[in-house]
Amino acid sequence: MKKFMMFCMCAAVLASCSEKKEPVVEPQEPQEEVVYQPVHKSETVDLKTAPKYSYRNAPYDVPAASVAVTYDRKLPYAQPVIVKFSYANGDSFTYTIPAEFGLWKNEAGRFRVVSDDACTVWIQGQTKNGKFHEFVFYGDPRHNGGKIKPNSYRNLPAGEIQYRR
Repeated sequence: MKKFMMFCMCAAVLASCSEKKEPVVEPQEPQEEVVYQPVHKSETVDLKTAPKYSYRNAPYDVPAASVAVTYDRKLPYAQPVIVKFSYANGDSFTYTIPAEFGLWKNEAGRFRVVSDDACTVWIQGQTKNGKFHEFVFYGDPRHNGGKIKPNSYRNLPAGEIQYRR
């Protein structure tokens, strides 16, 4: 009987060792993809507090992919001047200069609006009250804090901007 009990115990041990237990897999909830939502910011330029020569740093830490300047191409003071920077990730930043500001024309009859490949925009004009303003909007942060020398006659119709420190 002792041998029989010993045999049963060995068989039970072997049987328990040979059983393979399947690991319990908990179902995972599907993770939603996080889709980037573009950010659209804007700023209206206050002509009463803006300095005569207003240099505006790039709104973001990355260079703008493109810039668009919208204004009435026939009449000054007809509509606001809008400078819109667009970025590769879909973000945008828009500056609005109120319609109280009118662009000046150069001697060739073109409005004094110049933009270049670095997305820098130079604008010159005055308010209806006769207060002169020159605005520079940088689209590339590497030019922040620098000065420019614009030329609205060269490289027509875009004009030319030279950078200096």
